[in-house]
Amino acid sequence: MADGPAPRSPSDDYAEDYTDDVAAPSPIETRWAQMIRAPRGRAFRAWHHPEFRIVWSTFVVGQLGFWISFITFQALMARLTDSDGRWLGLLFFTNFIPMLVFTPFAGIVADRLERKRIMIVCYALLTVLMSVLAVLAFSGNVTPTTLLPFAFGIGTIFAFNAPAGQAVVANSVPAGDLTSAVSLQSAGANLSRVIGPTVAAPFLTLWNEGTAFALYAVTSVVVVWRLRRVNLSTYEPEEHVGSFWLRLRGGFDHARERPPALAALSVLCMSSLFAAGYLALLPVLSDQVYGRPRGFTTLAAVTGFGSMIGALTTGFREKEPTFTSATLLVAGFGVSLILLGRASSWPVAMAVMVLVGIFYFSAMTSLNTLIQSLADENKRGRIMSLFVIGWAGLVPIAGLWQGALAQRHGVQTTITVAGSVTAAYSLLVLVLRRRRRARIPV
Repeated sequence: MADGPAPRSPSDDYAEDYTDDVAAPSPIETRWAQMIRAPRGRAFRAWHHPEFRIVWSTFVVGQLGFWISFITFQALMARLTDSDGRWLGLLFFTNFIPMLVFTPFAGIVADRLERKRIMIVCYALLTVLMSVLAVLAFSGNVTPTTLLPFAFGIGTIFAFNAPAGQAVVANSVPAGDLTSAVSLQSAGANLSRVIGPTVAAPFLTLWNEGTAFALYAVTSVVVVWRLRRVNLSTYEPEEHVGSFWLRLRGGFDHARERPPALAALSVLCMSSLFAAGYLALLPVLSDQVYGRPRGFTTLAAVTGFGSMIGALTTGFREKEPTFTSATLLVAGFGVSLILLGRASSWPVAMAVMVLVGIFYFSAMTSLNTLIQSLADENKRGRIMSLFVIGWAGLVPIAGLWQGALAQRHGVQTTITVAGSVTAAYSLLVLVLRRRRRARIPV
């Protein structure tokens, strides 16, 4: 009796795509097909899918606009307040606190409504908000208190956009290419993080800050136009079962039922409560420690360069991310911040910032991929809302306490403390989890 057809591998699908009854592929296309079938080409396999390419390009353009505006917000607040750490910490808090408050609700919305439509509405609102802020900046009517509600508005829009934007990546590729898609998305985010501060610098030096805000409005229009063209895979939303709060709790219960998702989220949250707040202190670090008032844009760009390396390195790994590897990367992020807090000169600080970027985004990409791989599709929005809370929602709390601590005890001491707590907690969770698993009978 025949054994039946042999099981197909992902590489068979790629080979078939290039042997359809169409024009013969060019040598470049042939080499590309061979590369993505090879084990080392797995990092780029998501680019094989046209819908992912559209999602990726819109994400990069949107992130580019975000970093230009974020750096401009910080520079404008630093100029208006003479680099007051408390005002910068308050700006950071106001910008990111909506991620903590509204993201759980946004996760439910992302599981109930069309995710592409959510993203289009969010970027349309960003266009309006940044246009108004640009007009105020051009007219010279911006004060520290004026910036805060705009920062809150941007944070609120991103709180509703983030779960849909994270979940939509899984709707643009097959499950086997999810690691590649998440890695490329993270690499794109960090490419924007490198280019954004670099582009923002001449706007801050040569023109009014309103020019940068206007540029963000333009990039938001481009994102809306691109998103309208994408066709994503369909999924079955969860039926309306129980109350709103019961569905909200369902996301947490789902994470608890998918070990090690809950442990990974706890490590993520602790890193945001402490280590990730270093971004709020870059203007103070460059100005007060190294005497470079505009140098924080360089530090941000250097960190972004390291982050892009870290994200791509994660994608090139042949093995899927594990809780152990992700947690060790978070610990490495903490150690790199300890080195930053002890850096004695500007060149050393820039070199350490590359390490900060590598460890931070390697860790975040690994945690993102791990958590996404554990989620059911109809609960992915809520699972990713928990990720966004840990990744960005808790950062404003870090910015608030670190701004106050830096004002009293110095920015380098604050960064050292934040890195030490992050590294120690990550290693502690890893040890406790291994001991717990060792006690479980086989």
